[in-house]
Amino acid sequence: MAAAPTDVMPVVPVARGRRPLTGHGRQLNGDALAFVRQLRAYGPMAKIFIGPRPVYVVNSPELIREVLAVQARGFDKGAMFDTLRGPLGNGLITASGDVHRRRRRLIQPGFHHERIERYTDIMSERSTARSASWHPDTVVDLVPEINRLTMDILLRTLFATDPGPALHAAVKEWLSVKYRSMRLALSPLQAWAERVPVLPGWRPPDGGPLNRLRAAQQRIIDDYRADGGDRGDLLSMLLLADGPEGAMDDAEVADELITMFLAGTGTTSAAMAFAVHEVSSRPEVQARLQEEVDTVLGGRPPGFRDLRSLTYTRQVLTETLRLHPVSWLSMRRTVRPLTLGGTELPAGTDVFFSPYALHRDAELYEDPDRFAPERWAGGAARPARGTYLPFGAGNRLCVGEEFAWAQLTIALACFTSRWTLAPADGQPTRTLVGTVIRPERVPVTLTPRRTGRP
Repeated sequence: MAAAPTDVMPVVPVARGRRPLTGHGRQLNGDALAFVRQLRAYGPMAKIFIGPRPVYVVNSPELIREVLAVQARGFDKGAMFDTLRGPLGNGLITASGDVHRRRRRLIQPGFHHERIERYTDIMSERSTARSASWHPDTVVDLVPEINRLTMDILLRTLFATDPGPALHAAVKEWLSVKYRSMRLALSPLQAWAERVPVLPGWRPPDGGPLNRLRAAQQRIIDDYRADGGDRGDLLSMLLLADGPEGAMDDAEVADELITMFLAGTGTTSAAMAFAVHEVSSRPEVQARLQEEVDTVLGGRPPGFRDLRSLTYTRQVLTETLRLHPVSWLSMRRTVRPLTLGGTELPAGTDVFFSPYALHRDAELYEDPDRFAPERWAGGAARPARGTYLPFGAGNRLCVGEEFAWAQLTIALACFTSRWTLAPADGQPTRTLVGTVIRPERVPVTLTPRRTGRP
């Protein structure tokens, strides 16, 4: 009797619930977070369909690392980001291949320690001012407050002087429409329209807001070009950055400004809002935070040199980003045939992975749905490789990660040193799913503290 072959390709299971025409679109546009989490039960890899488009969802840390690091050159951002490029521009988030590598090398110096130290002064001053503007013993929804704070900090780090009302208005208008982008990328109708061009796809977000934002940015870029100096802000860094392949032109600089508006507002504000929600719901966590900020800061505003000393604050934020990784779904596409987990994938294959599902895997984290900052104490502060991805990994690791950690740490320290926060009602916080996940609202009652105020 002949021996069974040993090189049989593994069969990737198709997730249950696929429907004709729409595939798994109903699940992705329904409770998407529960759906991607369920996919981990299928093993290291599962297959879903967005309309007619097959997508391989990678579930194991080992295979996710293959995608992000070991075989990173075999992937680009994927068909979904071809769709997102229209409303979001062609900055670091959406750029692929050589364009991405060149831009990343040019932008990286803007986030070195020396610049981060300068930016933290702005973060501290604005976070202190924002928290000081709240009134005692009142109920405040901190979501819009945090949105205003992150936008304030971003504009003051991007531009050394106030860019004026035209840019403020353009950014606000653009942010109001860009949240549709992920729904567009996951639309079965859009997937069918790509295969059958005569079919109408989902209408992309109105291009007018993006065009008006670009026009407002161009006026500022022209002013900086005429001046030619380094004003110490991020825009100066973008304009002065140079490398073997030359500097960025105006269109490229504008794309990276748009990327910073997206990353510096949507993701950071969502993470901060989730952190406040978790802290305000747990008096014992808040008490430890307040004890730490009182000890480390002694009543003064936080600064760059305090970041390493605010260890429990960092644990709280690390756990927040584990439980609520705002970039909940990431996408790649193979640029050449390759083998992943024993499965041969042809060029042009879409591959997804979910940091949200990864971070809530019971095989990786004990009691994964419990908010437990202490899990990051001591030697556990560094998670096992490939199991914690709030900022991505490999050549797609967020270039502004240190900026984000600094901003989150300083803002949380400012809030909790001045106020004790308590949930204002018993309603559960609803998580909105779009390009990022974010809490719909975080209403808290503000009680002033007698000690530790900056």
